[in-house]
Amino acid sequence: MELNGIILTFAGIVGVQIIYWLVWLIGVLRLKETALFNGKNGISVVIAANNEHENLQKNMPAILTQDYTNYEVIVVDDRSSDGSYEYLLELAKEYKHLKVLSVSELPDHLNGKKYALTLGIKTAQHDQIVLTDADCAPESKNWIGSFAASWSENTSFVLGFSQYQRKPGLLNYFIRFETLLSGIQYMAAAAIGKPYMGVGRNLSYSKTLFLSKKGFHGYQNLVGGDDDLFVNKHANGANTKLVVGPESLTTSTPKTTWKEYLHQKTRHLSVGKHYSAKSKIILFIFTLTWILTWVLLPTLFLYTHEFLLPGIVFAFRIVLMGVTFKVFSQRTGGKLGILGLILLDIMFAVYYFVTGIRALLTKRIKWK
Repeated sequence: MELNGIILTFAGIVGVQIIYWLVWLIGVLRLKETALFNGKNGISVVIAANNEHENLQKNMPAILTQDYTNYEVIVVDDRSSDGSYEYLLELAKEYKHLKVLSVSELPDHLNGKKYALTLGIKTAQHDQIVLTDADCAPESKNWIGSFAASWSENTSFVLGFSQYQRKPGLLNYFIRFETLLSGIQYMAAAAIGKPYMGVGRNLSYSKTLFLSKKGFHGYQNLVGGDDDLFVNKHANGANTKLVVGPESLTTSTPKTTWKEYLHQKTRHLSVGKHYSAKSKIILFIFTLTWILTWVLLPTLFLYTHEFLLPGIVFAFRIVLMGVTFKVFSQRTGGKLGILGLILLDIMFAVYYFVTGIRALLTKRIKWK
């Protein structure tokens, strides 16, 4: 490829990135903090737990003491062997709005978490189901109230944001960056009327819709997809709302080793193979142009001193990224210092290339 061709190709690829970031920024700017509401409509919080004794001890009190008048909490213990079930039974004696279910045997060809969630949702008294994980805790006593405020007669989905705890180290910094990036994408898409996923750590959907669509039918054997695949298949601009702001935020426990984190992300990305064709194309082009940006940039430094056009478009992309992250952090309550943005930018390109290949090649993935 001739030198001018490399420059124009680089500018074109980064130009595609700029278009994406402009769309994400437009969506993020539409995010408005949710007003609090302590209404009478009932809410059922459903949690699936597999050997989560320590996390349940740490996080259940915040979930069980919400400032909301009409809600229940259903925890489904999925074949735990660490005393989780016994702890939950003792906790239920103190909190009468806690229901404890137990899975002792898993039916063939069913994923454990999906089966546990299905039992919990079928048991729920209320139509609005709020989902979170055992290793998550709400940041506010108004967490449930914020979901109630976002619900109306025509609502089937409410998407929230969930961050990870801040801890020392590069891994934690990258985890929080990648989590914010994911939040920017799916919340911005929903804000412009094109929802395509949510995260089960902070998500609400209708029991009526769940049962009418036969739950997780069609992907009940997959590890993952109880959140993003269900949203991808059934959410649209008319039936989906967002819950935004620090009151609606949940915080999760991050992985502490690269091996654990890459396994987790490989599991998440493997589910993406089952997204709608439109969603896969949009996300693939975004990620591919991101990776190619960092493949071609060193080539320019090696073969040319003509940096004006490449430098302008690349700098504009970085500025757009920084502004989008900043605005999203302010509106959702998520926190991330962006001084290391270029380092994170490079790391994401490498990370996605590696995990993307792993997700394509991995045949069998476990929940834990």
